Amino acid sequence: MIARKSTKELIVSSLYDLLRERPYEKITVSAIVRNCGISQRTFYHHFKDKHDMVEWSYLHILDDYYEQNREGLTFRKWLQFMAETVWEHRLALQKIAQYSGQNSLPTSLQQPLTERCLNVISDVYGDSITEELRSVVSFYTGGLISYVERALNEAAIPTPEESIRLFEVCIPACMMKYLL
Repeated sequence: MIARKSTKELIVSSLYDLLRERPYEKITVSAIVRNCGISQRTFYHHFKDKHDMVEWSYLHILDDYYEQNREGLTFRKWLQFMAETVWEHRLALQKIAQYSGQNSLPTSLQQPLTERCLNVISDVYGDSITEELRSVVSFYTGGLISYVERALNEAAIPTPEESIRLFEVCIPACMMKYLL
């Protein structure tokens, strides 16, 4: 059975199609909806703007993975999946990462990625989330985002394996137990 794309997924696919031809900042909502054959009203029913759509597309992939793999999930597997997702979508993300204005992807992902990492810690490991742990995970997540943003702007993007090695080396001491 062929899985049918949701309207949101169709809109995201339209953006990714357009990214093959032009830079992210040159793509308008009008172009996105024209490309996938929906109205602007439909677009705005689902998303605030194209930045909101890009954020949703990455978080949607992570949330689906989390729900399907909750049993047996480890923090290492979570980091690996995040790195593999960036690698899989690297060509589109390179163009998106070049945009540094208001609502840039790195800025908008900080809080949601921190929350998802904290969910893995609390749901999978059963640990309570203290303010100190929240701060450490937020700092670590910010570092991951900064690394990925820089990597996307380089000629040779690190493989998921290379990224994971760095993610593991840089993990704060109080989070080390989640890699075991």
